[in-house]
Amino acid sequence: MRSARHILSVFTALSLLAIAPAAQANVVERVVAVVGDRAILLSDIRQRARPYLMQIHARARQGAQQAAAESELFRQMMQRMIDDQIESDVAARNKIQVTPEEIDVAIDRLASSQQMTVDELIAEVMRGGLTAQEYREEIRRQLLEGKLVELRVKGQVRVTEDDMRAMHDRMSREERRGLGYRLQWIVLRAGDNPMSPASQQRRQLADDIVRQLQAGANFSVMAVRHSDDVATRTQGGELGPQKPGDLEEPIERVAQSLEVGQVSAPFRYQGAIVIMRLQERDASRMGTFEQMRDMLAQRVYGEQLERARRRWLDNLKKGIHIDVRL
Repeated sequence: MRSARHILSVFTALSLLAIAPAAQANVVERVVAVVGDRAILLSDIRQRARPYLMQIHARARQGAQQAAAESELFRQMMQRMIDDQIESDVAARNKIQVTPEEIDVAIDRLASSQQMTVDELIAEVMRGGLTAQEYREEIRRQLLEGKLVELRVKGQVRVTEDDMRAMHDRMSREERRGLGYRLQWIVLRAGDNPMSPASQQRRQLADDIVRQLQAGANFSVMAVRHSDDVATRTQGGELGPQKPGDLEEPIERVAQSLEVGQVSAPFRYQGAIVIMRLQERDASRMGTFEQMRDMLAQRVYGEQLERARRRWLDNLKKGIHIDVRL
């Protein structure tokens, strides 16, 4: 059974990571934002945020880390509620509504997509902190937003082949950051001053090694011959299997940029000049561009639609008095 957080994320446009503690008994009510002639109260934000209290307790330590997460989440929630108010006003002016029957259909479809009954879905949501009515209201807001997007901004979205290929490349890079790999390196001790004569000589040697490697020289042989790293030199510079995060960030950044078999340009690292070769990388689980074409089109469309919605809302805000007090 999927978690309530996963279920809610299907319909929630704002990603909620953590939220402030539940209101204390004697919290004084106050206005935290005014949109036009309507106020957003601190209690409004707390009520919308309540289901996510358990997340901050699970993720953030008490103290500064928790306070920072709470502050950021209150900011995000307030912006979401400002957007909701603007969209609600636009919908009212245009007589756009969401019926209870539409909400029922949306919940039924969501339950089916999660391979659950509606009763199971609602029970899971309630275990996550929402009442059934609050969940229906959240879905109503999202359906209303969908209707407004359809009416106001959908025609602005155009998905091109280049857009989809760029998305595929981006997803490939994102996946690569999670794949294991094997490296070889040659380490030339060069001192801390890159302008010293000794360091310049080592840099010339590094450049010469790279030229030889690009001409077909064996990396392992060159590592045995030249590397100053005693721990790996006799193994041909092999560092062994690595997982993301195992190595220092400058080393990993270069490793992520290499294709299998590719040799890096020399780069400085902690008083040394380093040359690396990527031996292998774990197999990608992504499909080819053609295999993923439909999914890529949907993902690009969704991102462009959200950007168009954001521009539309930002333009609306220019003509509305908005006073943020949080």
